[in-house]
Amino acid sequence: MKFVKRISLFFIYPLSMFSLGFISNMAIMEFFYPGKHNEQVQIQAQIQPIKEMKEEPIEVSVNEEPVVTANTHYVLQEYNTVTGETIEQEVDAPDKFIGLDRDKLVQEIKEYNQNPLLTDLEKGFDYMELVSFSSERVVVRKSYDFEEEEKGFFLLNENHYVVVYDHSLSYVYMNTDIVVEELPDSLQEEILNIKYVKDEGELYNFLESYSS
Repeated sequence: MKFVKRISLFFIYPLSMFSLGFISNMAIMEFFYPGKHNEQVQIQAQIQPIKEMKEEPIEVSVNEEPVVTANTHYVLQEYNTVTGETIEQEVDAPDKFIGLDRDKLVQEIKEYNQNPLLTDLEKGFDYMELVSFSSERVVVRKSYDFEEEEKGFFLLNENHYVVVYDHSLSYVYMNTDIVVEELPDSLQEEILNIKYVKDEGELYNFLESYSS
């Protein structure tokens, strides 16, 4: 029993002294640094939310670049390089332009200039360019070297009478009372094969010579 008591005292005594020292230290710290312990606890409690806030991703607002849409007003200008006249009209934007931004539209126009449509070439197409660009309105200009309209006429045989058509053969310019069979044989042959006269002066010389 005495051995057991000695062992107990051996452990209890140091433990008691350690506890007493710890309590004394806490009392001294509170005496000389009142509220210090509470401040440390509060600081630790505040640090954690700050860390969590820093870890949250920050959303950055990015402005979308304007593109051509189905609602974009697409204005096509046709510029006559000879007279300086410009004809402007609003049309539907080509399907291949939908969804393009400025840079891509410029590139598409460059490619068109290298390989324009046949209908444009027939009109004297020179080049195409971008005049202005926004998602609301796009203006594109096509320049043409329009040649002056050819002044000429065609003489045809219709129901044995000479009929004058315009240079494009799209409409009747004049009906005459000249009978084809009454003309010289060489002239009949020309009219049967569609005779061309280059201008109004030549046409009226013919009419004066062969009208009854």
